[in-house]
Amino acid sequence: MNQNSTQYGNRDRHFKGQQHGENFVCFFRHHWIILLKELFYFAIFGIFVYFSAKEIDQIQQIVRGNTEVKLLFYTGFLLTTVYMHRFFIKLLNYFIDIGIITNMRVIDHHKTLFFIDNLDSVELAQIQNLEKSEEGLLPNLFGYGDIKVFLTGSASVKTFHHVPNAEFHFRCINRERETRHQMLRSHSSSLAPKTASERAKEPESALKK
Repeated sequence: MNQNSTQYGNRDRHFKGQQHGENFVCFFRHHWIILLKELFYFAIFGIFVYFSAKEIDQIQQIVRGNTEVKLLFYTGFLLTTVYMHRFFIKLLNYFIDIGIITNMRVIDHHKTLFFIDNLDSVELAQIQNLEKSEEGLLPNLFGYGDIKVFLTGSASVKTFHHVPNAEFHFRCINRERETRHQMLRSHSSSLAPKTASERAKEPESALKK
């Protein structure tokens, strides 16, 4: 175990697909506001089920001996089961569809419970500009919004929608982007060949070596 950790570093440590030398910074989900409509519909559905359960005796008397009403009742029961499965699948999809910020890239892991598992990443070194958008009453009230990532040398724009605490994640991506750019600039400058004036400034002991 220790040998593998030494050999591969942080590979797959915090999430599947994490690269060697890549440090996990934070992750985010969509804001809970996207579930508000589903929760509202489910509350109405729950009220309907509650009052139906209270009147179950009368419903049984109506259904008993009436084939058409029985068929209607079973159809309603089937639709109710389908709706409940749909609601809980959407709820689970909310928790597994996430964005990840590391010291090397920003990852959009678009995943659903059964059918979708897409991984899209943007290298921090390729980010030219960032834009945070919080338009409307609810986004400003609850602090969520969209973060647009503009890529260098391309017209492509990657947008993260309904990001909670958009200001914090905007600053987090921007900070990691600046750090990444500085690291790459210092690395490229250290690899660049020295000029004649720089070699002349070196001490004689270094030249003898």
